Amino acid sequence: MVESIDREERLIKKQKLKVNKKKAVRSLCILVLFIYVLHVIWVHFLVNRYNKLIYPGVKVEGVKLSGKTQEEAVNTLRNKYINEILKKNIVIKIDNNMYTINYSKLNINYNIGDTIKNAFDYGKSGDMSYKYKIIRSGKEKNFSLEYSYNKKEIEKTISKIEGECDKKPVNASMTKDKNDKFQITKEKIGYEVEKDKLFKDIDREIGNRDIKDIIVDARIKKVEPAIKKSDLQKIDTKISSFATDFSSSTANRVNNIQVASKTLNGTVVMPNETFSFNKIVGERTAERGYEAAHVIVGDKVESGLGGGVCQVSSTLHNAVVRAGIVPIERDHHNMTVSYVGIGMDATVNYGNIDYKFKNTLVYPIYIECTTDDKKLTFNIYSNSKLTKKTYKLVNSVKTVNRSGKAVCEAKAYKVTYEDGKEISRDEINSDCYVK
Repeated sequence: MVESIDREERLIKKQKLKVNKKKAVRSLCILVLFIYVLHVIWVHFLVNRYNKLIYPGVKVEGVKLSGKTQEEAVNTLRNKYINEILKKNIVIKIDNNMYTINYSKLNINYNIGDTIKNAFDYGKSGDMSYKYKIIRSGKEKNFSLEYSYNKKEIEKTISKIEGECDKKPVNASMTKDKNDKFQITKEKIGYEVEKDKLFKDIDREIGNRDIKDIIVDARIKKVEPAIKKSDLQKIDTKISSFATDFSSSTANRVNNIQVASKTLNGTVVMPNETFSFNKIVGERTAERGYEAAHVIVGDKVESGLGGGVCQVSSTLHNAVVRAGIVPIERDHHNMTVSYVGIGMDATVNYGNIDYKFKNTLVYPIYIECTTDDKKLTFNIYSNSKLTKKTYKLVNSVKTVNRSGKAVCEAKAYKVTYEDGKEISRDEINSDCYVK
């Protein structure tokens, strides 16, 4: 009887245990479901909360913007970054001087709106789970601003620095004294701000997001003069000379010859350097001292400022060829002239026709020009080693009939002599003139 009761009690206990387990499982399931529902609600709440806010960990130029609206982020960035950076200075140091440019003068413009929008959109393109993951992680995400600025203030400051620090080199020069001896003035080294490098250094540093002032060191480089005393000391003798007569010229024409000659006198042309008549003599204007005189225009003689200057260029041409140098740019008149042989002239017209030659000698040349006793004389000086050879300019002329007009055909030659013997004869131009 007792055993039967025990079995019955054990059976009841088992049944109660089963019921309790079912209840426990049901309760656990309800709890898990409840927690899941709470989690889903929390995820939706958190994600929805950040729908109009910037996600955690997001920065722009190191400024924390988490939890802010776009408008709040823009204001924060302006207050904490832009307003502060506009107090920043660019300090240029050169020797013991300093030049300061405030950022506010650069009219610097940052793309705040676009950058804040990118910061706001960060993490919002995925599903709910992805957005929640980004929010919970709070992983740092930093956005950088792009900028543009007005370069005029920097260029203006660099120009000011150049004006105060640059020093142009001075070429060595030479003159002839009363005893026909050369006096040489030594060259002077110049100094120049490396403005291109300075601008690049400043431009690069403007992108530096640090609030502290930018300090840039400007460099000055030496500028060697093109002509040095040691170069001019190589000039020791006359290597050619040519003269023309202007005794029959009018007073105005004489004046023009003298003005142009004075400008050319003392010109030094270094080896491989190109000489330009128009560049040195300049435009023939009344302000420069030129007067109206006869000039050849086409096949007519007219009055114009600078009449007579072509006699200067033609005389120089004859002296230059006799120094062994052939011009690289030379034109002739349409009509023959009286002061040089046919085919030996060199006309010039500022802005249109120039006379140029390149110094093909291994030494510099010095051009002397005088206008004594109604004679225009060009003397070319260089090194005495060049006198082993001498040169002449000669021509050959023939008259032909063209369309009922007598035309002179002239060829000019550079003749080279060594030890008094002709060693070469080279044609340098072939021209036609109306008689």
